[in-house]
Amino acid sequence: MTAKSNTDEHLAIGLMTLLRDQGILHSADGARDGSWILRRTRSGPQFVLETPPEAIEYAVEALVDYQLEAASTR
Repeated sequence: MTAKSNTDEHLAIGLMTLLRDQGILHSADGARDGSWILRRTRSGPQFVLETPPEAIEYAVEALVDYQLEAASTR
């Protein structure tokens, strides 16, 4: 594992934990290979992000969407 992939993995863990703890994701389960199984809502479909960079990209997009939704309700 390189320093870059280790950094990506830790960033992905932090972002997925943040999204789950803030209720933006219903569930986010990481695997040893760096992939993530996510579910946005309790009844929604599960989907897989296969690499830490994919998880980081998804998390950033989810945070932007959340902020835009929150701003539109103000």
